Amino acid sequence: MGQLPMTTPQLLEVAVQVGRRLLECGAETYRVEESMHRICMAYGARDAHVYAVPTSIIATVERPEEAPLTRTCRIRKRGVNLDRLDRLNALSRRLCAQMQAYDAAQELLREIDDAPGYGKWTLRLAFGAIAAFFTLLFGGGAACAVVAFAVGLCLKLVVDAFERMEVNSMFANLVGGALIAAAALTAARLGLVERYDRVIIGSIMTLVPGLAITNSMRDLIAGDFLAGITKFSEALLIGASIAAGASIPLSLLRYLWRI
Repeated sequence: MGQLPMTTPQLLEVAVQVGRRLLECGAETYRVEESMHRICMAYGARDAHVYAVPTSIIATVERPEEAPLTRTCRIRKRGVNLDRLDRLNALSRRLCAQMQAYDAAQELLREIDDAPGYGKWTLRLAFGAIAAFFTLLFGGGAACAVVAFAVGLCLKLVVDAFERMEVNSMFANLVGGALIAAAALTAARLGLVERYDRVIIGSIMTLVPGLAITNSMRDLIAGDFLAGITKFSEALLIGASIAAGASIPLSLLRYLWRI
């Protein structure tokens, strides 16, 4: 075997960094484990053992004539970024197809980190468009869609503020649910809409953890029961937070204003 482009610690570092970024972007557990395993095997590992859950990664690499090396990584933030996820998938395939030196692999990771994403106002307008679309889908009229668009845009502004303050996601979803219900009831009180429930349903769809639910089912089917149950429990807690937040204005304002 010729000289390998990475030492074992460097290989483990690159594999763990790829896996961490995949989990932070919302990737499935099996995708993370398989990507890390393939990278390690492509760089001369005799065997690689990877165990990933939504909050942690444990990886061990065995190379011929070397003692096994293990590393753990704590995942402290998770979200959904499918564009970045696609870039990381492409990088994983590139690393496996053409071996890179450690510095070159780090540079490729930095390029993904520095890649420009969607602008803030693009995302805010997208939130409004999603809310308006689902309001129409669930039977709301044009007036309901317009109100839902405004609610979705304002909701994204609040979500961005909470992200800057690093507020707990459960609390953020609770406040988001309360904001949606209060805004819809206020619009009904002012006579802007007749079916405030359509506005609430459409706007809440921007907060529903659809990807987390889908990934939990895929992990369960793949046999990753711990990761699947963890993600499903997280999705249920988020849903409960949204429902609890929406119930507060519905319980108070609806009867106070007799809407």
